[in-house]
Amino acid sequence: MSVLFLSHNPHEVHLNFARAVGARVEVLPFDESVRRGKHHPAFKLLHPLQSFLYSKKLKVKEDVLLVDGGSSIFTAAFLKMRYKHLKLVYIDGDLFILTLSKNNFLTKIVKKFFLKRIDAIISVSEMNKDEASKYLTVPIEVAEPYPQPVCQNKNGRKNYGLYVGRLDPDKNIDRIIDFGLKSPFLEKFIVVGEGTLSDYIKEKASVNKKLVYVGETGNISKYYSECKFLVHLPDFDPHPCTTMEAAECGCYPIISEGVGSKYLFDEMFIVNANDFDEVNDKIDYILKHDVEVKKSLEKTVEKIPSKSDSIKKFKLKFDTVMGEIT
Repeated sequence: MSVLFLSHNPHEVHLNFARAVGARVEVLPFDESVRRGKHHPAFKLLHPLQSFLYSKKLKVKEDVLLVDGGSSIFTAAFLKMRYKHLKLVYIDGDLFILTLSKNNFLTKIVKKFFLKRIDAIISVSEMNKDEASKYLTVPIEVAEPYPQPVCQNKNGRKNYGLYVGRLDPDKNIDRIIDFGLKSPFLEKFIVVGEGTLSDYIKEKASVNKKLVYVGETGNISKYYSECKFLVHLPDFDPHPCTTMEAAECGCYPIISEGVGSKYLFDEMFIVNANDFDEVNDKIDYILKHDVEVKKSLEKTVEKIPSKSDSIKKFKLKFDTVMGEIT
């Protein structure tokens, strides 16, 4: 059994998952159009046509399509229409399935023509699995991702808040920054990452000294070690690796109920993202009970999967779903 991995911008974890099952990697040339779609939603309507044209160029000798990211589903579906023997396994690690709850023109097309092409799903969290099961009755397994290597620096930690990740609207960046600037317990709020809202955050930081915009960095450990709190308050995020990386550096993650990695953390770290008073109360509690909270975070770190264990589990789950669909 041979595998072709499709992605327009493969996450390193998913790329290593693909390599673990011996997949050939095809990086789809859609990164720029996906970026434009985030700025101008009308561009998203062109994506199915773009995917169809590109799929006509691809020659597939493999038996299985392993797909990362909703933007790659279109190409995979067109390939499956052309090559009838193909099986399509979707790595459910983004918000693609969640967007199906929106009843717009594009999601109607996806539901009618593309969703039924998926034969199996490997989700990155139980939360994502539950969401996927609302729309599909195919085999669904879970293989959690692993964090990137980080190390805790000993230069002293301050009462700073930190956000690390994509700066796109689906991450609720406005809410996070609004909280960071209003919280009386955070002396500064640091933003690390790039995205469609980068310029907006740069401009906001230029007129508010409490907000610091870093952009991309090759030394994320510095910020996990400098800041006392990682603030991550999306409505839904499948399994952000940043929450695990922060924990490994001793930075306390303050996460919303819609974060797929919340099973790793004590309730003291989990908040109602719409209730700033509750978020501040949790931060106040953590500051006053530092010894107790550190012990809790140490228990979390013990549960975080290693790279080798995560990849091994993915391979096992891949073999499981293939056994069900072949």
